[in-house]
Amino acid sequence: MSIMNSLFDGKIYPGEQIVPANPEYDKTNREIDALMKKLEERLDKEEYDMVEELCDLLSVSEDIQNKEIFRYGMSMGLRLMREAYESPWLREEKEQENA
Repeated sequence: MSIMNSLFDGKIYPGEQIVPANPEYDKTNREIDALMKKLEERLDKEEYDMVEELCDLLSVSEDIQNKEIFRYGMSMGLRLMREAYESPWLREEKEQENA
């Protein structure tokens, strides 16, 4: 199946398929989990619910930012491909091949 069809059919989820292999990522997530457990123990339910709501909103904000970064990266990649394809040296190379 083509990439375009897979994207259209919802079979590719770039945001969900990327799992950073950076050890710092895992360490940071463990620290976040530990801090959230401490906050849950120290805060009353209403206060902790506010912390969870803040985390949810931060997640939504990060998702929006990641989508924009993805779009920008795709656009830059396509523009780079177009620029390379339209470059004079490539036309000269094609003309030499056709000669």
